[in-house]
Amino acid sequence: MFGRRSPGPRPDDSGGLGIGALVQVVALERGGEQWADEPIGVIVAPGGVQLGGLQRTWTVAFDEPAYTQDGRGPFERATVLGRQLVPVEPAAVDEA
Repeated sequence: MFGRRSPGPRPDDSGGLGIGALVQVVALERGGEQWADEPIGVIVAPGGVQLGGLQRTWTVAFDEPAYTQDGRGPFERATVLGRQLVPVEPAAVDEA
Protein backbone atom coordinates (compact mmCIF):
# COMPACT_ATOMS: atom_id res chain seq x y z
CA MET A 1 0.00 0.00 0.00
CA PHE A 2 1.26 3.51 -0.86
CA GLY A 3 4.91 2.88 -1.54
CA ARG A 4 5.38 0.03 0.90
CA ARG A 5 7.20 -2.93 -0.47
CA SER A 6 7.16 -6.37 0.97
CA PRO A 7 10.53 -7.15 2.52
CA GLY A 8 12.78 -8.98 0.11
CA PRO A 9 16.06 -10.69 0.78
CA ARG A 10 18.91 -8.37 1.61
CA PRO A 11 22.13 -8.69 -0.39
CA ASP A 12 24.04 -9.88 2.67
CA ASP A 13 21.38 -12.11 4.21
CA SER A 14 22.78 -15.44 5.30
CA GLY A 15 20.54 -18.04 6.80
CA GLY A 16 21.09 -18.81 10.45
CA LEU A 17 22.48 -15.45 11.53
CA GLY A 18 21.08 -13.79 14.64
CA ILE A 19 21.77 -13.28 18.32
CA GLY A 20 23.09 -16.50 19.85
CA ALA A 21 24.32 -17.96 16.55
CA LEU A 22 27.72 -19.65 16.61
CA VAL A 23 29.71 -18.25 13.67
CA GLN A 24 33.13 -18.30 12.03
CA VAL A 25 34.58 -15.08 10.59
CA VAL A 26 35.89 -15.67 7.06
CA ALA A 27 38.05 -13.47 4.85
CA LEU A 28 36.62 -11.52 1.92
CA GLU A 29 38.42 -10.46 -1.22
CA ARG A 30 36.98 -6.95 -0.84
CA GLY A 31 35.74 -5.13 2.23
CA GLY A 32 35.54 -6.07 5.84
CA GLU A 33 38.26 -6.48 8.41
CA GLN A 34 40.81 -9.18 7.68
CA TRP A 35 40.98 -11.54 10.69
CA ALA A 36 43.81 -13.98 11.39
CA ASP A 37 42.92 -17.67 11.66
CA GLU A 38 39.18 -17.22 10.93
CA PRO A 39 38.06 -16.82 14.58
CA ILE A 40 34.90 -18.42 15.98
CA GLY A 41 32.44 -16.68 18.26
CA VAL A 42 28.82 -16.04 19.16
CA ILE A 43 26.68 -13.18 17.85
CA VAL A 44 25.74 -11.12 20.91
CA ALA A 45 24.05 -8.08 19.33
CA PRO A 46 23.13 -6.48 16.03
CA GLY A 47 25.89 -4.17 14.89
CA GLY A 48 23.75 -1.99 12.66
CA VAL A 49 23.57 -1.33 8.95
CA GLN A 50 26.31 0.31 6.91
CA LEU A 51 26.82 1.74 3.43
CA GLY A 52 23.35 3.07 2.70
CA GLY A 53 21.58 0.15 4.33
CA LEU A 54 23.15 -2.53 2.16
CA GLN A 55 25.48 -4.25 4.61
CA ARG A 56 24.29 -5.54 7.97
CA THR A 57 26.83 -5.99 10.75
CA TRP A 58 26.77 -8.11 13.90
CA THR A 59 28.67 -7.87 17.17
CA VAL A 60 30.57 -11.12 17.73
CA ALA A 61 32.05 -12.23 21.07
CA PHE A 62 35.00 -14.48 20.25
CA ASP A 63 35.67 -17.83 21.97
CA GLU A 64 39.36 -16.89 22.26
CA PRO A 65 41.04 -13.50 21.85
CA ALA A 66 41.16 -12.68 18.13
CA TYR A 67 43.72 -10.75 16.11
CA THR A 68 43.58 -9.04 12.74
CA GLN A 69 45.97 -10.09 9.99
CA ASP A 70 47.96 -6.89 10.53
CA GLY A 71 48.57 -7.84 14.19
CA ARG A 72 46.04 -5.66 15.99
CA GLY A 73 44.36 -7.19 19.01
CA PRO A 74 43.61 -9.12 21.04
CA PHE A 75 39.88 -8.48 20.63
CA GLU A 76 37.26 -10.12 22.84
CA ARG A 77 34.47 -8.86 20.58
CA ALA A 78 34.10 -6.94 17.34
CA THR A 79 31.53 -5.66 14.87
CA VAL A 80 31.75 -7.80 11.73
CA LEU A 81 30.02 -7.63 8.33
CA GLY A 82 27.24 -10.20 8.05
CA ARG A 83 28.66 -11.47 4.77
CA GLN A 84 31.87 -12.44 6.62
CA LEU A 85 29.99 -14.71 9.04
CA VAL A 86 29.35 -18.38 8.38
CA PRO A 87 27.13 -20.37 10.78
CA VAL A 88 29.00 -23.19 12.53
CA GLU A 89 27.56 -26.33 14.08
CA PRO A 90 28.63 -26.69 17.75
CA ALA A 91 29.85 -30.26 17.05
CA ALA A 92 32.28 -28.91 14.42
CA VAL A 93 33.88 -26.61 17.01
CA ASP A 94 34.29 -29.46 19.52
CA GLU A 95 36.10 -31.57 16.90
CA ALA A 96 38.54 -28.81 15.93
